[in-house]
Amino acid sequence: MSSSALPEAACQLDSRYWRITTSDGNVEEVQGPGVVGEFPVMTPGKVHEYASCTTFSTPSEYMEGHYTFHRLANKEEVFQVAIPRFHMVCPPFREPLVRTQRASTSYVPRFDDHDDDGEYWDGDGDDFGDLRQSDVAAGAWCPRHI
Repeated sequence: MSSSALPEAACQLDSRYWRITTSDGNVEEVQGPGVVGEFPVMTPGKVHEYASCTTFSTPSEYMEGHYTFHRLANKEEVFQVAIPRFHMVCPPFREPLVRTQRASTSYVPRFDDHDDDGEYWDGDGDDFGDLRQSDVAAGAWCPRHI
């Protein structure tokens, strides 16, 4: 909330509503109390941040919705704050080559293939080991698909 807001503008989040539209046109609506189990109180100068996630049923989707608040000074004063549409694209999926190589290959993981933090090490300094990338844009399902 803006630090220049009057104290009587203080409010509390009650619920959220999301409208999720997939790239194939299907619409899902999600609504419920609070955000990630919280009901933050907003006062002048206060910022509330949270992290959340969702699964994809198609490679890209967009979301829009609103939060519903009530004023602390007058609980009957309820209002909504619009959340403009934003686009989400499933990131490329990367899986270790170790899992995708055929038994005929000569690569066999050894204990000394790990660096200090336990990641596979392939000498290129990126801490990802040997990975390949799948092409989600070519129509593959996002790996987070349920």
